[in-house]
Amino acid sequence: MTPQDETPITVRRATAEDRRAALELISPSTSRGRASLKLLRAEQGILWVAVEREEGNETLVGLLLATAQVDAEAEEVAGYIHELLVHPAFRRRGVAMELLDAAERYFLDECAFSTVLVTTSFDNDAAIRLYRSRGYSLSQARLAKRRNDAEGRSSAI
Repeated sequence: MTPQDETPITVRRATAEDRRAALELISPSTSRGRASLKLLRAEQGILWVAVEREEGNETLVGLLLATAQVDAEAEEVAGYIHELLVHPAFRRRGVAMELLDAAERYFLDECAFSTVLVTTSFDNDAAIRLYRSRGYSLSQARLAKRRNDAEGRSSAI
C-alpha cells in the first residue's frame, strides 16, 4: 500500500464511545497502563483519539491521555501525558505526531501552560527519539531501588 492509498487518519477529542473503546487499547500489563485505565474508568483526563474512517466506519488506531498536574519543581500547572499509544499497524504514519500536536496545542496555546511533561523509560528508544524530535528535553532522572524480598526480611537483633 502506498501512502496515497492509505485511508486518512483523523485526530479529535474523544467522545464517550471513544473512551469506552480506549479501554480495550490500553494494556493493563504495566503500572502506567493500569493507571491510565483507572483514569478512563473514573472519566478523568483529557483523551484525544486517532481514528481511521473507512466506508462510514471509524476504527480507533491511537490515543493520547493527559491531565493537568502541578509540576512541583517549577511550582506551576503543566500538561502531563499519561499515555500515548498507536496501534502497530498504523505506526510510522504520523499518528503519534498528530496526537502530540493536539495535546500540545491544548496545553501550551489554549491553557497557556508553559510546560508539557511526559515520563518514559530510559530503554524506550523510540519514545525518547519521538519526544526529542518534538523539542522535549530530559529534565530530571527518577531513580528507584526496590528491596529484594530475601534481603528485606530481617530477623530481630
